[in-house]
Amino acid sequence: MSTVTETPDPPAATGPLREQLEVEDVAYPTGFKRGIVIFSILLCAIFVGLDMTIVAVAVPSLSNQFKNINDIGWYSASYQLIASSFIFFFARLYTVFSMKTIFLVSVFLFELGSLLCTVAPTSATFILGRAVAGLGSSGIQTGSIVLLTRQLPVHQRPFWTGLIGAGSSIAMVIAPLIGGVLIDAFSWRACFGINLPIGAIASGFIVYGFQMPASPPHAVGLTVMEKCKRLDIPGTLVFVPAIISLLMGLQWGGVKYGWANVRIIVLLVLFAVLVGIFAFIQYRKKEDATLPGRIMTQRSVLAGAWFNACSNGILAVTEYYMSIYFQGVRGFSATKSGAMGLPLFAGMVVTVLTAGAGTNWTGYYYPFMIIGSILTPIASGLITTIEYNDTLVKILILLAFLGAGVGLGLQAPIVAVQTVLPDKDVATGVAITGFTGGLASALFVSLSAVLFQSRLAIEVEYHAPGIDRSIFDQGGLVDVRDKIGSARLGAVLSGYDEAVIQTLYIPVALASLSVLASVTMERKSVKKTR
Repeated sequence: MSTVTETPDPPAATGPLREQLEVEDVAYPTGFKRGIVIFSILLCAIFVGLDMTIVAVAVPSLSNQFKNINDIGWYSASYQLIASSFIFFFARLYTVFSMKTIFLVSVFLFELGSLLCTVAPTSATFILGRAVAGLGSSGIQTGSIVLLTRQLPVHQRPFWTGLIGAGSSIAMVIAPLIGGVLIDAFSWRACFGINLPIGAIASGFIVYGFQMPASPPHAVGLTVMEKCKRLDIPGTLVFVPAIISLLMGLQWGGVKYGWANVRIIVLLVLFAVLVGIFAFIQYRKKEDATLPGRIMTQRSVLAGAWFNACSNGILAVTEYYMSIYFQGVRGFSATKSGAMGLPLFAGMVVTVLTAGAGTNWTGYYYPFMIIGSILTPIASGLITTIEYNDTLVKILILLAFLGAGVGLGLQAPIVAVQTVLPDKDVATGVAITGFTGGLASALFVSLSAVLFQSRLAIEVEYHAPGIDRSIFDQGGLVDVRDKIGSARLGAVLSGYDEAVIQTLYIPVALASLSVLASVTMERKSVKKTR
């Protein structure tokens, strides 16, 4: 084994932050054990990537199984909400407790959530499983990078980090297709059961191959109570219920209860109060806060967080409702519906790589953000012109166009925080952009569900007067065809189509708002020294 000593930039802070940034002597593993740990991290990245997007293609089948369309927004939102809410807390856990233990616990939680989803007898149980899996994925996503830094010296990390990121991205791209195949061959339950053997293999390899002290070097000798003091537990305990209150209010408002209902008012007021308390805690804890103010107020961090929120919201809502469109309106199988979503991600992957190469060549990332925020609103707007009898070629080209527009700026926020922040702050900056993206996915899928359900009732009644909206609850979003006679099917599907299209106005708005982030981003070059 070889020993590599790394010296970070001298930290400006004192106390716990300084201890965390002190020089550490790291003995990096070599050979077979290092190889299987990296392979395990890649496996984890793949099954987390699959789980992020596979649920979209399963939504119509889930609505048929549970006879409930009011919960469809929560199937994705519960996962993203919990994953986003705990990402900073897990980052702190990894700094003071055993990395191996925290990572294995995260995988266990993810597996437990997947198991609950696989056997779920009710919609509520499925949502609970998604939330537990989201908690595990938060620890896995944070821990993957932490574990990788303990396997490789700095100069070797970029290649492997890129490989793991590519594995996750490819998994997200092919997840709808894999999900469609599994649904057609078995059932929607297989979409989540597939995680169980993969997670077991990855855990076994980590147990065997990853060898580190019980605590990180800077936490050796600390008692459990001293370690806990370094976690922003008060902030987390306030922050998580604040976000849950917000999403519950948005999910129920106008659907289950009226916006003037006392339950909705209480939830939204509770959100506002808890956010205020959270902000106060962050102010008091300063460098020990979940979100240090000096990083949160940095111009490029704010612009990147805004841009990432818009991009993730666009992708989440578009993917979710185009899957419903293909299966419900067009009557495609789950497999074919999954395949129809591939152009969106294919266009995105191509332009992500193009923008990356362009940034390496020119040194500048913000031009790609600007171009993307010009093209994406156009693409999103064109998608809302889709009509019931349009050709598939037109639809797939528009989806590829949208993916290309989003992909141009997708990685720019991550590049930006690494360019403008000192090394000791990069991890927090990256976590902030990741958090806003995940939260935006949860938030806008919930908002879109509210809009879709309200528009579905209105549009079906308009196009097919006298049709009872409850047919969508009784037959789900797919089997509604079997509940309606052929004489009125076309009219009902026209209303169904219109409800989906009107829901897709949300990505148009988000794409337009992304321009604000593009023009606000600092004009920095990755080739110039900070």
